Amino acid sequence: MTFSLRDLVKLIEGRNFCALATQGREGPHVAGVSYFAKGFNIYILSSANTTKVRNIRRDPHVAVHVSVPWPVVPAPPRSIQFRGTAEILPIDNADANAALAKAPLVLRRVMRHLLKNVDTEIWGENIWIRIRPTERVETFMVGVPVTTVFRDEKEAIRHFKVN
Repeated sequence: MTFSLRDLVKLIEGRNFCALATQGREGPHVAGVSYFAKGFNIYILSSANTTKVRNIRRDPHVAVHVSVPWPVVPAPPRSIQFRGTAEILPIDNADANAALAKAPLVLRRVMRHLLKNVDTEIWGENIWIRIRPTERVETFMVGVPVTTVFRDEKEAIRHFKVN
């Protein structure tokens, strides 16, 4: 059975944590963040005065890495990664809030608690970051058996055109 673009979307939508890399004035900045996905669009709740938001305002080109642990096998996680373009959206953005509404209950409650209790004098207003992949999404060991890497590691790498 072939792992399809639709399967990849379901996998991304089923996860909720990624590493987000932005470009700062003095070099790259990486942050682990919770996300909510709708298709290939990833929405990240943040505050306007964070390093990642300041970096995105200066340069919207970002990179994302999503780890996908194996369900039972104690092996390094599979991975999904892509370059993308980030955009700052208002906190009432309908698409971002629809993605949040599909999240697990505990995660929704945590995020809503953070929204209500953020110190806006320090961190600024709550905002959404939307990230859209540019051109393609790359995967390692996603949609292939774990033994593939032992037979031919090149077969473990996949590229999916998304635009």
